[in-house]
Amino acid sequence: MSQRYSDVPDRPRRQCPACFRTLVVCADNFHADSLCADGFTRKCADCRNEAERIRYSLEAPQRARQKRERRAERRAYFESTGRYEAA
Repeated sequence: MSQRYSDVPDRPRRQCPACFRTLVVCADNFHADSLCADGFTRKCADCRNEAERIRYSLEAPQRARQKRERRAERRAYFESTGRYEAA
């Protein structure tokens, strides 16, 4: 009776192409992606999170510029409609 669960297959594993760790394919280790065949991204969650942190920090000046431009456009619009009183 030692092989009670012998018919249960092992959980699939995948090697991350960025860090070369072999991890179990699940939501804890990989982000969900409906475009991939198995429903998970190729890179592990840790590598993807780090890449997104870097991308976010590099785009910060551009996002700040866009925010200033949108704020100026909204201010001009509301001043032109008379619904905005500048302090």
